[in-house]
Amino acid sequence: MEAVVTDTFLPRDPRTMGWLLVGNKQFLITLLLGYVYLVKIGGPQFMKGRRPFDNLKPVIMIYNLSMVILNAYFVYNFLKRSYFGGGYSIICQGIDYKARDQTTIEFLELCFWYLWVRIADFFDTIFFVLRKKDSHVSFLHVVHHILVVFNGWFGLAYGPDGQVALGLTLNSFVHVVMYSYYFLSLLGPSVRPYLWWKRYLTQFQLVQFIIMFIHCTIPAFKDCGYPMTHMMITIPQALFFFGMFIRFYVQAYKQHAN
Repeated sequence: MEAVVTDTFLPRDPRTMGWLLVGNKQFLITLLLGYVYLVKIGGPQFMKGRRPFDNLKPVIMIYNLSMVILNAYFVYNFLKRSYFGGGYSIICQGIDYKARDQTTIEFLELCFWYLWVRIADFFDTIFFVLRKKDSHVSFLHVVHHILVVFNGWFGLAYGPDGQVALGLTLNSFVHVVMYSYYFLSLLGPSVRPYLWWKRYLTQFQLVQFIIMFIHCTIPAFKDCGYPMTHMMITIPQALFFFGMFIRFYVQAYKQHAN
């Protein structure tokens, strides 16, 4: 395993050196701070005294449907270039920083576009702000979007393939399910009886974090060439989100019971 040391923080992935904004810390910090300011300060101030933009429904429907299609594309292509065509081990898969074969480069390029789609997820929050659904702009919601973008940026800069392929695929599939629900829920009252599975969405996300936690800990016990630094970033996040979603699930259950 070989990497080119050009960073005071970690050895950069030489395969993505020179890619647009990859590894650019100033870009990441500006983007995330701008997002937080927009949805927690600037946006609410702009909407103060204004009526909600309820006419955004057609735009939001197109956005949600686009996200379903894009994330389904990621699910298919991540699998095609890892476990079903990329020679990946489902148990433990390291990172080969010297790999330049077509399948590997295509996987890295997928990760690049995956990052930009996760940045586009910020529109979720922006739509909430414009429609004055401030209760939806929760701490969990904002932190989730921030960390997903950070993970995508970190992976591209320091190695986005290997063991994390399962997490990328699973996360993309979760987004397919979530955005499908968002799209269908906007079709009107006639569709709502068919959305009975909404109650299982949080449970579905909890299962995702359990799988990610277990899978990401495997390289700690089985040496397959996956960087320890990547595990140190992924595992605490899986535990954090599991705890936060458990808290959200319990609160929602109590409200429903009352």
